[in-house]
Amino acid sequence: MRRLCPLLILLLLLGPAAAEAGGVRVLTEFNPPFNFDTREGPSGIATDLFLRMADRAGIEVERKDIRVWPWARGYKEMLEKPDVILYAMARTSGREDLFQWIGPIMPVNSSLFAMKSHKIVIRDPVESAGLYRYGTMRASASEQMMTEMGVPAGRMDSVHDRKLNIRKLVQGHIDVLASNETATWYTIRQMGLDPNRFEVVYRIMCNDLYYAASPDMDPAVVQRLQSALDSLRADGSVARIIENYQ
Repeated sequence: MRRLCPLLILLLLLGPAAAEAGGVRVLTEFNPPFNFDTREGPSGIATDLFLRMADRAGIEVERKDIRVWPWARGYKEMLEKPDVILYAMARTSGREDLFQWIGPIMPVNSSLFAMKSHKIVIRDPVESAGLYRYGTMRASASEQMMTEMGVPAGRMDSVHDRKLNIRKLVQGHIDVLASNETATWYTIRQMGLDPNRFEVVYRIMCNDLYYAASPDMDPAVVQRLQSALDSLRADGSVARIIENYQ
C-alpha cells in the first residue's frame, strides 16, 4: 500500500489537467453572444461551434471541460502555459505572431460607444483623450488598439466586465466605451436597457474573431480543427449556429 501512495498522489495532481479536452485546455470568457456561461455549462456561438469542430476533428471535448474565465486571466494563461485554446479572439497585427489561429469564426467591429444625450463627437480618439475618459475591457483587442493609437493609459479605465463598463457609461463614470459592437449591443439588450439611448461615435477597427491556440500546440491538432471548421462552414452549419443567436 505504501508503494501506491506516491502514484495516487501523482494521479490526484494530474487528474484535473488530464480530464480537460484530451490534454488541451480550452478557455473562454463571458462575452455574449459569442461565449458565456449557463447552468448547463458554457454556451454561445463560438462555444457551440467549437464543440462541433472538436467532434468532427475527433478531439474529445465536452462542454463541462471549457473554462469561463475573465479575459485578462485567460490571455495571460495563453502567453505563459502550453496547449491552451482561447476564444473568441480578434486577430490583430499585434497578436499575429503570438498564437496559432483557427478560423475565422465571424467578422466583428470594435467601436467607441457614447450616450446619445451627451452628443459626443470623436474624430480622433487620441485628440479626444483630453476631453473624455474611455472605458475599456482589460487585455481586449479594443484596448490594445487604443494603446497602439497613442491613447494614454491614464485616460483609459480598464475593467474585466462589459456589464460594469456599460453601467459606468450610463451613470457618467466614463464618457466613452471602447468595445466589440456585436457583444455590446447584445449585452445592452440583456441588461434591459434601451439601445436607442446609445450610439457608436467612432469605429476603431474591423476584423475577424478566431480561436487562438498556444504556439507550441501540435500543428496537426490545429490543422484538424481548422479542417473541421472549414467543412462546417461548407455544409452551412456555421451559418445555422450564428442564426440561433440572432
